[in-house]
Amino acid sequence: MEKKRMLIIDDETEVTTFFTYFLRQKNCDVIVANSGKDVERLLQNQREPFHAALVDLKLPDSNGLELLKRIKAVFPSCEVLIMTGYSTIKSAVTAMQWGARDYLEKPFDDLDSLEQVIDAVLESSFQKADELSQEAAQYGIVYSPESPMAKVTVIAKKLAKKAIHVLVEGETGTGKELMARFLHGASNRSQQPFVAFNCGAVPESLLESELFGYEKGAFTGAIKARKGLFELAHNGTLFLDEIGEAPHTIQVKLLRTLETGEFMRVGGEQVGQSNIRFISATNRDLEHEVEMNRFRSDLLYRLEGIKLSIPPLRERAMDIPAIAHTYLEKRSGTPCEITSEAMELLQSYHWPGNVRQLINVLNQTLALHECQVLRSEHLPATIREKGKRQTSHSATYSGVENAIDQECARFVESITRNVKSIEGFDFEYLIKRIKMLEGEIGRSIIEQGLTETKGDRQLLSKKLNITKRTIRYILNEKGGG
Repeated sequence: MEKKRMLIIDDETEVTTFFTYFLRQKNCDVIVANSGKDVERLLQNQREPFHAALVDLKLPDSNGLELLKRIKAVFPSCEVLIMTGYSTIKSAVTAMQWGARDYLEKPFDDLDSLEQVIDAVLESSFQKADELSQEAAQYGIVYSPESPMAKVTVIAKKLAKKAIHVLVEGETGTGKELMARFLHGASNRSQQPFVAFNCGAVPESLLESELFGYEKGAFTGAIKARKGLFELAHNGTLFLDEIGEAPHTIQVKLLRTLETGEFMRVGGEQVGQSNIRFISATNRDLEHEVEMNRFRSDLLYRLEGIKLSIPPLRERAMDIPAIAHTYLEKRSGTPCEITSEAMELLQSYHWPGNVRQLINVLNQTLALHECQVLRSEHLPATIREKGKRQTSHSATYSGVENAIDQECARFVESITRNVKSIEGFDFEYLIKRIKMLEGEIGRSIIEQGLTETKGDRQLLSKKLNITKRTIRYILNEKGGG
């Protein structure tokens, strides 16, 4: 078998020695670098590509993200594995989004898992994109090859087998629970229970007993002991949907269980132990909730070991045909055609309720019309009217301008949603802050433009159709101070 050329980048001698021995046992040629400077020299002098590189995320003179970009620029086919401690796992996930194959968590206690990852790289065994798409579809996650969901699903599949909690973010109806089920199904806990619970669907008075269970006689009506979700999900996955709705009293107890695995039934005296992987989901901005003292920062830190963000349907309109056809075929047992005009309306609608709303619209349309070919006139009036308006509007705007309009609409919706009451609301600060935002965005775009034009302000003023005086004003005055 042909030897694989492996690059090990770490400033710790123990790590490089371990991997040198480990990889030579697997018939690999191993080259070691202890710093960013060493890597730069190697990349300049090496002519034969590396099959793979194991890169420490933190080096005295560099960081793994920069080295990842350099390695990929010189040897695009080189597989990069990021080595990281628990505190920098989020950066490791960023590295995966930038092209790293996977990450290895220090210390390397689980040698079996480590060997599986290394062997997969050495064998160049990838799960093909279409195979992963088919696997995700088993859990109801449907997308097209060019969809942003494709990247999210790749990351999710890699994270599934990691011993880390996951926070899934996304608007209502995007499929957060489907993603949670996919994560569980692809994990090492797949043969154990998956228990889902909506924190916003149960009154606060019953939350504790639902989560932790209760003993006989703990309260009126407790005629016998009952297990809670922590016991039911033992060794498996507990999915806490709408975690942002959990009241403070429950947040404190959740934090303790996350940290220790210990819990106590309501009315009980014995401490139970539970081995659970937590996947939580929210359609709220939990960091904002922390700022508003509505959510505990220490609980957020525990829950978001890794954060996965599911894009709204309006940002992946290319998925609508696949979602629609998959649903219609499953519902009727035979393919149901959709005319191009109807599909254009579906793809141009903004879908505030996301995938769930799309499925409901299709369901209602078929129930009313029982058609074999779904035409534009079969769709609800709101879809037809808004879809036509948006199609007409988007024809006069570029893709960038349309995206700006959508972002602004989401911004307004988000701000408004988070204002629970005007009682004590600082309206003056809101207006002041939005005016500051105008300057911040303008300055950011100007700085990007100067980078693209290599500092040529004359060229930049032509490209943006503004004067050089305006550029100076935005950079030096607007939004500053």
